Amino acid sequence: MAELRSVVQTQPIMIKRKDGSVTPLRNAAWIPAFYFIPEDIVQKCGAAVYSIPRTIGELLKDEEAIAVVESDLFNLVLSDAYAYMVWSFLCPDIPYMEIFSGDEPAWELAHRPGIWARALQECGYMPTIEELLASGENDYVFNYMSWEAVTFMLSLAVPWAVKSNNLQPIIDTAKEFRCIEDFDYRESNQKTDFYRKWYHTRSKKAEFSLEGYQEQCRKYYDDIEWEIPDPISSFEEEVELRVDVNRFMSTIEDKDKQILQMRAEGYTAQEIADRLGYKTHSVVVKRIKKLGNQYQEFSGLNFGFS
Repeated sequence: MAELRSVVQTQPIMIKRKDGSVTPLRNAAWIPAFYFIPEDIVQKCGAAVYSIPRTIGELLKDEEAIAVVESDLFNLVLSDAYAYMVWSFLCPDIPYMEIFSGDEPAWELAHRPGIWARALQECGYMPTIEELLASGENDYVFNYMSWEAVTFMLSLAVPWAVKSNNLQPIIDTAKEFRCIEDFDYRESNQKTDFYRKWYHTRSKKAEFSLEGYQEQCRKYYDDIEWEIPDPISSFEEEVELRVDVNRFMSTIEDKDKQILQMRAEGYTAQEIADRLGYKTHSVVVKRIKKLGNQYQEFSGLNFGFS
């Protein structure tokens, strides 16, 4: 879980505990940021979060609400909610944040609510907790904001935060130098497109690459070994091998062709199993090994299958 980065707060907010002690209220600075989140998002976060009073006065007297505010759940809600709200302004060319893993820099930035809450405060759209308490309006009800209002303010605050924190070079560099670890395990068009470019499966020279397939098997798929003893050195041998592969592909079942093609496009054994209706990925692994043996017999070459 991404840790929260501080928003503007100069003095701790002290509260009296049940045992009579007076200690700081953890996460107090995030209360205005919480009130900024639209109702439909808060509702999805569970009854405990949804029941947090919408007035400062009631909140500071409600022990159960205070426990929620000080919890990891509250931190997680802020992190996920702000990531969801700011994504379309942070990366307008990527429709879904979910295609990325937590290692992708833009995903990481989106899940740093401190950046966005501070921007909203400095742009004048969100008060600090000190300003709320200093106003003396502890009974003021913070009604849920409309999506139209939230969208308008974030459309200005997010670009301002990106510029003032010099975040755009980070986003652009990550985009330019994409890597496999940037993507989530789930399927997406962007992930498939990356795999195709990475393994050159869009090349007009060869739709099926033994070398690329060998690399995929060794590095990413169940430790299957397919060792090619010697690289193809001449153009004639390369053409002959491609013709051999095409001839072999014409002899196997359509489902096996699907399996090989999906492997070449970057799908995992489990993803192939899900797509083709197999119960486990081990079925796909066994079929790959069987195809390897068949190709060895067909070509007369030894690729390490046994």
